[in-house]
Order: sequence, then structure tokens, then C-alpha cells
Amino acid sequence: MPWRELSWRRRLAITAGCTAPGLLVRLTGSGVPYPAQVLFYGASVVAASFLLAWACEAAQVDVAHGLVVAVVAFVAILPEFIVEVHFAFTGQAEYVTANLTGASRLLLGCAVALPAAISLLPARRRPSLGELALPEPHRIELVVLSLGALWSMRGVLSGHVDVFDSAVLIGLYVLYLHQAAAAGGEAPEPMGISAELAVLDRGERHRWVAWLMGYAGFVILVTAVPFGDAVLGAGTLVGVSPYLLLQWIVPVATETPELVVASVLLLHGRGGQSIAVLLAGAVSQYTLALGTLPLAYAVGVASGPLPLAGRERIELLLTVGVALYAVAALVRLRLSRGDSSIMLVLFAGQLLIPTVFTRFVFAVVFWAVAIDVLVSERREIRALFTGPRAATPSGRRGRGPRGRSRTPSPAEAAGTRSPRP
Repeated sequence: MPWRELSWRRRLAITAGCTAPGLLVRLTGSGVPYPAQVLFYGASVVAASFLLAWACEAAQVDVAHGLVVAVVAFVAILPEFIVEVHFAFTGQAEYVTANLTGASRLLLGCAVALPAAISLLPARRRPSLGELALPEPHRIELVVLSLGALWSMRGVLSGHVDVFDSAVLIGLYVLYLHQAAAAGGEAPEPMGISAELAVLDRGERHRWVAWLMGYAGFVILVTAVPFGDAVLGAGTLVGVSPYLLLQWIVPVATETPELVVASVLLLHGRGGQSIAVLLAGAVSQYTLALGTLPLAYAVGVASGPLPLAGRERIELLLTVGVALYAVAALVRLRLSRGDSSIMLVLFAGQLLIPTVFTRFVFAVVFWAVAIDVLVSERREIRALFTGPRAATPSGRRGRGPRGRSRTPSPAEAAGTRSPRP
């Protein structure tokens, strides 16, 4: 029977059942080979992430809409957050940034590049994506993301991240939650199992949400760290860089529910909400996750600030470049097809050619393109931080002093970026 035709209770039971192999391996301590551990633990983490996402989306019926996206985003990064804290606490500084940078680039890359990727489908199967406009209340994500990314450059330049960085970054996350609650806005409507849970009676819905959150949280706490260790062991066993495996396998597994939700929203013509979901997850990574790591390192090994070696600094430099380009592409709260295509090409390139040198080259390219766009859109940067401008009689944003339109950037003049709306 097709998945959609099953009752929601049966679908929940099947998903919960997928957590069993990982729990069994974890609780029995049997000597399972690393590749099998990756499969079993990965299935448990993915299934638990879906359960947690469904519960959080159903809970939006009882939570202020402005907080829904932020809370769901935190829940979505919980598995890799636990892995990152584990490596920091145990003093494995060389792996701390792997999961963080991989997850951050995955979220932002998909947020901006998904429309371009979908446009590559055959014309007869290509859906209409509608207007790719980020809802006004979600400008806070762009503001906090840009501030968090720029502040993390302090770690790139100094070669370490300390408790002062923690205070600033966690402070930005608290500011983000406060502003998200105050901004309100329209939260994505629950879909699938979440929608079934949302229409239950209040008492029954609360019981289901509490059970799902409790069980999924237990599974993640029990299996997330062994999943990361298994990825490292498998990488060593097969001769593939453990850093690269940890950087991409764990984030892809843990971010699957968020990516699925964003893709479904985009395919249903709700592109702005799709972008907002992924942006919120990236904000959590750049602020709360990165800010917590120096604290975990200090508590665990208590030997000073969290060190960043040469490779980790380059990876973080690239990640900041991706964040700045994402902000640049969305600075007008609209995403053009050209900007989406640029992200798709650059994101695929840094993923497929994962040497340290090429990562540095892609970092320089991301920074150059981001600065080019931000300079050409400098008036929009001010509006991003101060609020929307008054509309002109035609309904467009104002063109600035003396009615002059901005000068096209070199990339636009060359035709590599589509005109902005």
C-alpha cells in the first residue's frame, strides 16, 4: 500500500520502528562493523528527526507563530548539535568544525539553490515555483545570519574561538528568538502527519506531541554521538577522509526532514516559506551551535580557547562566504533565478572538489561575488537593518536619492545574474 494511503498512526509506527536497529546496536553493545553502524545509527537519527519535526510542526497550533520557525529550526539541528558538542567536550578539536560547516553550507546552499536545481527538471515535469519572496518578518534571519557570520571571522583570523565569542554568538541567538517572537508572521501550515496531529483535540494533541518529542529526543541522545563516531571509524576503514565524511554524511542525515519540508513548500509555490525554514536552521548553526562549542571545550578539557587549525579556518572562511552570498542574494527579500543558479554552481563545485586548496579558492569566489552584490545593493542593506522602505506610487521600493536607479554590478552587466525584481 502506498505510504500516503496508510493511516497516520501506522506511518508513525513505521517511522518509530526504523529507530529500532540503531537502538539495539547501541544498547546491546554488540561488535557491529563501522559501515553497518553508520547505516543503523543513521536510520535511527533520520527517523527520530522526522518524529521530532512532525511533533514541533503540530505544536505550532499552541505556540506563537513567530517562534514556530525558530523552534523547529533548533529542533532540526539538535542531532548534529549534540555531535558537535561531543567532539568539543572530548577535545577532538580537529572534528568540531566539520559537522558545523557542513550543516551550515548545506542549509544555505539548498535555501538559495533549490529553485535552480528544480528548474533543471524536464519541462513537462517542472512545477511552477511561484514568486520567490521572503516574507517581511523573516528579515531578522538575514540580519542575525550576517552578524553571526561576520563575527565568526574573528575565529578565522585569530585561529581560535573563546568564551567571549560564545557570549556574543549566544546573545545573537537570544536576540533572534526575541525578535522572531515579536515579528509574528505566517508560519508554514502543517503537512502530512503534522496536519493530522494538529487537528486532534487539544488534550490528545498534547499527549502525542509530548510522546513524540520525548521518544525522539531519547533516540537522538542515545544514537547521535555513536553515529558520529561510526562515521569517523568508517572513514578510517575505507580510506576516505573522516573529516569529509563527518562534514557531509551526518548533516545530510540529520537535516533530511528540514530539506524535505523546504522542498515540499517550494514545489507547492510557497518559496518564501521554504527559504525561511532553511535560513532559520542556518541561523541556529551560526549562533547557538558555534557559540556553545568553546564552552563545551572549556568544560571538557579546560585548556583554553577552542583551537582552529589551518584547515578548519579555511572551512570556516568558506562557510562565512556562503552565508554572505545567501544574504546578498536575499537582501531585497526576493530571490532571482540568476542568484539561485550561481549558488547551485558554486555549491556543487565546492562539494565535488573537496581539497583544501579548492575550498580556499571557492571561499575567495563566494566572498568576491557576495561583496559585489552587497556593494551594488548597499541601499538595501540599510533597509534590511532598519525596516522596509516606503513604497513608491508604482508599488516598487524607492530608488534612492534624486530618483536614480543603482548601477548594475559587474556580474549583472556580464549577464551572469538575472535582473532583480
